[in-house]
Amino acid sequence: MATFCKFIVLLSSVFFMNWAANAGNPLRSFFDNIPSKTEKNSTIGISPIADVSDIKEFGLLKNVEDSGYPFVTLTIEFPERGFTEYFSLNLEEVKNVNAPTLSNLVGRYLSFEYNSEIVNALLDLRMNGVSLLNEGVVTDFDSDTKTIMGILSNAAEETTGDLAGELYIKTEEEITEKFPFFITPEIVRANGKIVVGYYQQRTLNTITSIEVN
Repeated sequence: MATFCKFIVLLSSVFFMNWAANAGNPLRSFFDNIPSKTEKNSTIGISPIADVSDIKEFGLLKNVEDSGYPFVTLTIEFPERGFTEYFSLNLEEVKNVNAPTLSNLVGRYLSFEYNSEIVNALLDLRMNGVSLLNEGVVTDFDSDTKTIMGILSNAAEETTGDLAGELYIKTEEEITEKFPFFITPEIVRANGKIVVGYYQQRTLNTITSIEVN
């Protein structure tokens, strides 16, 4: 697909709204697979911390989903501990595997290293009450969803590559939140204006190295 549509199943996987709600931006669907920070699901039984060394793990590969090149989302099960977790993998950075190879490894155990961080998953962006992501769609969000109203910035140009950009919303109280997102023409037109962002904090697990066992 086109840049942000082919990425449609990245920062989620694979993770919570239907296609109609997600089609506006690929990061929506990737983040949908990532549990919100307040959910019981944790990262391999530890609290996610951004500034720590890579964590080593060993698990059973259950599924591989294309999240828009160069990203894939891996579903890995930890049978001994009784839970499953999602991981993002950038094929441009982890070069010893590719998507077909990973698909052939489903059902096998992998040794891998990953890091974990809390990220803001932008679910909707509205200006004057109108969604800039899902025109004509009114979405009700659950209690985990936060809102921020302020000036939109860093969105002067549409995202043209395979990697998401970053946009910022700054409140009257000088509080700024950052959101990884593919910037669309609709978002560009709102740059410098007052918007309302709806978002959840998600734990993003990123694989940094991988070995086949």
